[in-house]
Amino acid sequence: GSSTYPAQIVDQLINYEPEGSKAILSGQQSSAQCHVSVQTTLVEPFQPTLGAQYFVLGKIEKTDGLSGVILHADALRSVDGVDLTLMQKAIMEQRCFFKERMPEICASSAL
Repeated sequence: GSSTYPAQIVDQLINYEPEGSKAILSGQQSSAQCHVSVQTTLVEPFQPTLGAQYFVLGKIEKTDGLSGVILHADALRSVDGVDLTLMQKAIMEQRCFFKERMPEICASSAL
């Protein structure tokens, strides 16, 4: 069986397979290198820049397969040159705004 959970990550794009709409992002988690498989079907056409940092918003699907998880991207953008601390703050402010002002929308989404 499988289940999905909302997720957002910022990691470096190290591989892209257009025929399978699949990207691989790599980042440092504690002392270990971590790779994340990203399904890009919903964000095609995707013009990747290998080595660039990407922000991905989507849903993590936990699977019984060898990879364990797949991130299905709803949004995928290069963030090279972006102040990531400021971007994270803006995302949190937006979430607070929606939770306070539009609770009916937040109740049906995973903000």
